[in-house]
Amino acid sequence: MKNLNCNKCKHFYVTYKPKFPYGCKAFRVISKKLPYLEVKNISGIDCALFSNRNKNVIIKNEKGRLA
Repeated sequence: MKNLNCNKCKHFYVTYKPKFPYGCKAFRVISKKLPYLEVKNISGIDCALFSNRNKNVIIKNEKGRLA
């Protein structure tokens, strides 16, 4: 069993609903627990739609200063 982390998945998001704070766009689920745990409890298998989130931040600073 892989130890999947929903925070690193591109389908994971945080909702505005206090009772159901976590969501998964792939499974179209919102829940109190992480979506990975809900999928595991309902189906009994690991999340098959997990895909790593791509970082879209590219910093090109050739002078060595950020500010």
